[in-house]
Amino acid sequence: MKTITQLFSTAAALTLTLASCTYANRAPQFELLDDRGQIWALRDQHGGTILLFGYTHCDDTCPLMLAKLASALKQSRSSAAPIGIAFVTVDPQRDSPRVLHGYLSKFGPQFVGLTGTPTQIGSVERTYHVWAQKLPAKNGGYDYDEAHSSTMFFINRDGNIVALHDASDSVGDLARGMRQL
Repeated sequence: MKTITQLFSTAAALTLTLASCTYANRAPQFELLDDRGQIWALRDQHGGTILLFGYTHCDDTCPLMLAKLASALKQSRSSAAPIGIAFVTVDPQRDSPRVLHGYLSKFGPQFVGLTGTPTQIGSVERTYHVWAQKLPAKNGGYDYDEAHSSTMFFINRDGNIVALHDASDSVGDLARGMRQL
């Protein structure tokens, strides 16, 4: 038979374990400027949020990810919680709020573009362990590419990262992930 002290120790250990599980996948908080010129903060989102990084001049991966997310949203409409998709630019030099808004409006009203100073964007990239690097164009000048990670962070309404997806995932996989938000 366990003593009171043993029961208390077991209960305390269980509480600490549960607390660490709850906060182990906590999405790091940040604020950036949205595509309408307003401050956007992760803590102010009341439904599920899908966070991804990219840029509007991307020719392949970014539009593919955004199109897959738009299709997955249609498939997961049965989800009761609203889902927002936050696209953080890795190219704040060219991706102003106006440029982001024009680009993302093609994918649907749930999409919001986020930008800021290069320092602010760099901070969010580091916090989320996202890699991004400017690749110079052959001819130099304003025409360059951005290589970057294609990780998508699925964040529930409690602010926890519940899944990670990337550009290789199917629309069905993304829709299933959305239903978990």
